Amino acid sequence: MLAYQAYDFARDSRARAKVVVVGGGSAGITMVARLQAMLHHPDITLIEPNAVHHYQPGYTLIAGNEFKPQEILMPEADLIPSRVKWLQDRVIELDPDHNALRTAANGRITYDFLVMVPGLQLNFDLVEGIDRASLGQGNAHCIYDFDGSIRCRDAILEASQKGAGRLVFTNTYTKVKCGGAPKKICLLAEESMQKTGARERFSIDFYSNSTNLMTPKVFGDKLAEIYAERDIRTHFLHRLKGIDTQIKEAVFEQIPAASLAPTPAGANYPEVKVSYDFLHFLPPMSAPDFVRDSPLPIMEGSLRHGAWIDVDKHTMVHKRYANIISLGDCAGLPTSKTGAAIRMQAPIAAANLISLMEGKAPARHYNGYTACPIITERGKVLMCEFKYDKELDPTIPFLDPSVDRGMWWVLKRHGLKPMYYHGMLRGRI
Repeated sequence: MLAYQAYDFARDSRARAKVVVVGGGSAGITMVARLQAMLHHPDITLIEPNAVHHYQPGYTLIAGNEFKPQEILMPEADLIPSRVKWLQDRVIELDPDHNALRTAANGRITYDFLVMVPGLQLNFDLVEGIDRASLGQGNAHCIYDFDGSIRCRDAILEASQKGAGRLVFTNTYTKVKCGGAPKKICLLAEESMQKTGARERFSIDFYSNSTNLMTPKVFGDKLAEIYAERDIRTHFLHRLKGIDTQIKEAVFEQIPAASLAPTPAGANYPEVKVSYDFLHFLPPMSAPDFVRDSPLPIMEGSLRHGAWIDVDKHTMVHKRYANIISLGDCAGLPTSKTGAAIRMQAPIAAANLISLMEGKAPARHYNGYTACPIITERGKVLMCEFKYDKELDPTIPFLDPSVDRGMWWVLKRHGLKPMYYHGMLRGRI
């Protein structure tokens, strides 16, 4: 995770082509930084509607009252390299058969090569009774939203000072970005109750669509041990269906098996109604609608349900459109969607794109590395590092990966944000 991902920036490719990058999040900014440095004649257009960039791993630390909200924000303009054209617009349609796309304000745009890094979409509409605008109502929260993380922080602080009752946490059934986040906020909230002496006034429950807290097994077992020690009750094969914010009740379906697929129409699974005093939930997630409505998504297998982009898992080149590369949250890669994964994917994807521009076969391969630093308490982090097929891939091989450590907390709390803004997004690490 900490190793410098060396790339030969002295290699100054003379290839000429029009490159369009869709998305100015972590993957998009990292890619344009690397491509500008690698091309002697860069012709790069970045399409991104938002004027402010968010360090999204900071949402959990906002909710945990460790970060101030403003410290995770930076103007998008300050991150875009000088030789990259920024189009502050949003894509509404893709036409890969004609090497073109359409945006809301600028209309049709053509390209020679396309980098698809638009991130993913939070589908709050798939949870009955709540939407993004009503987060916080009925004390139902989600830290995958910037304002939602602030409301969640305030609710946890209030509960730890004068509350009592039941805290309920959930995950969802789709692939998500940072799958460890719902476990992190659960543990941070429990610790907050302990520190103020309020823990005995609360019961805490975690409801999961899966059959375990995490894979690989070594990390799931460690989290199960921590949850048991801290009296956090786990309920598996429970899928959140809806929330009644008026009476503070969450409705779960008891599913027969873990699945990435939505509940089949007419399934009529047994329902469990759970009263809560505080709720943290995740909405289902998917590729953006304009990707779903295009020819780019995976058509077969379990990953088809999220409309993730159909790329080779090693080269990140699209399986049907050889002039399209995708990485990051939107890519249909069989690994966890994290910033650490993007940091490893970007230098490989950039090198492979240059090869394609030069008429060569893509030669660099991504092994699926990802990392999720799960905060088990303030001062300790369980560093979960693995690659494809859930094979462990620790940065420091001689350390026991099942131990949560203070050194990883220092990295998570103090190191990763500056590394992100001043290293990764600059194409340096």
